[in-house]
Amino acid sequence: MPTIAFTAPATVFDFRRSDDGEVVEDLGLLQTLDGLAYTDEEFSDYLADDDRTRGLAALGVTGGDLTFHFSGTGLEARTIYSTPRALNAVELGALCEYTIGQWSDGIGSNFFQERLAEGLAPQVLLPDSRMVRAEQFA
Repeated sequence: MPTIAFTAPATVFDFRRSDDGEVVEDLGLLQTLDGLAYTDEEFSDYLADDDRTRGLAALGVTGGDLTFHFSGTGLEARTIYSTPRALNAVELGALCEYTIGQWSDGIGSNFFQERLAEGLAPQVLLPDSRMVRAEQFA
């Protein structure tokens, strides 16, 4: 079954010393979050709720956990979906935009709020959607 992976830089905020949350730049500290995952919900759970992605839900796109990985230069968010076939450019674009929305305002926001209590909270803040890498694997 083909898979599609979306990856983008994540910003980590440290709330351990301040309620304002300081941006974490220490690579050693960022590396401690390698493998962090939010698996309470999958992004595909809500595909049918959006007009632009309803067809992807009907197609059978599944998965979409939110995971974080240390790249050597920072923390990255990654979401991987399974699909019954490769997506065309329009479908891939719709899934990418949907994923960005979930990272910033949906599931990603839920996870950020949950992580506030832990002190280190990653968030995907993208000023430009071109910062997202999309890869399809057969």
